[in-house]
Amino acid sequence: MGDLVSDLYIDSEMLQRVRENLAHIGTLLDKPSRAMDRVDSKAMGASELEKRMDSFGDEWKYGIDQLKKFSKSAVKALDKIEKAFGGLDAELAKALREAAQKK
Repeated sequence: MGDLVSDLYIDSEMLQRVRENLAHIGTLLDKPSRAMDRVDSKAMGASELEKRMDSFGDEWKYGIDQLKKFSKSAVKALDKIEKAFGGLDAELAKALREAAQKK
């Protein structure tokens, strides 16, 4: 009798690529986040434009920071999914082997 395996499948290579891409988002966004934080609105010369540029820089920095937080949370979630899937797959394979032995 051959090895019984469950029908559950997860593309672990794809999962790893997605995880690495999400983990890398923070690094990619650090540079633009710092650049937006250094925008000098005083160079604009018009007070209303200065206010808007300050607001724009703050909004971008906030949005980038939120994306970084999301990507960290997504990486943690993918890690949990992978771990849970591995356990479930092992349990299902064990149950299938036990069922085959009872026949």
